[in-house]
Amino acid sequence: MKHTRFALALILVLVASPALPAPPTEFIGSYYKTPEQKAMDCYARGVKAKRKAEAEKDPEKQSKLYLKAKEELSKSVGYVGHYDGYLALGQVYLALGQSEAAFDACTQAQRLKPGDAAATGCMEEARKRTHNAQQGSGQ
Repeated sequence: MKHTRFALALILVLVASPALPAPPTEFIGSYYKTPEQKAMDCYARGVKAKRKAEAEKDPEKQSKLYLKAKEELSKSVGYVGHYDGYLALGQVYLALGQSEAAFDACTQAQRLKPGDAAATGCMEEARKRTHNAQQGSGQ
């Protein structure tokens, strides 16, 4: 009788416990972030650097801030491609004078939000600058 009760209690414990443990959300004291969370963190840092660059008067500091923004925004769309990230990245590329890269980024933004005025304007500006650069170099 004792063995039956023990066996029954053991079976109940095994049946009541979950089959698979929940996925861990902490690794050695640090919170696990999803790709979406990582993308938004990078996006926030990129936009912050972009805004600082737009307000900066010193061209050297401004260039460094735009490069930082480009790096963070590139990471962001690398984790998860999203409209705001591609649009901001296109605007940063325009500010850096990289019109072909700006066109590519703005095109990605427009694919995610067809007919959006900001993405279309970014694409047109990049196309215009690319065309002017090609004419200026005699091609």
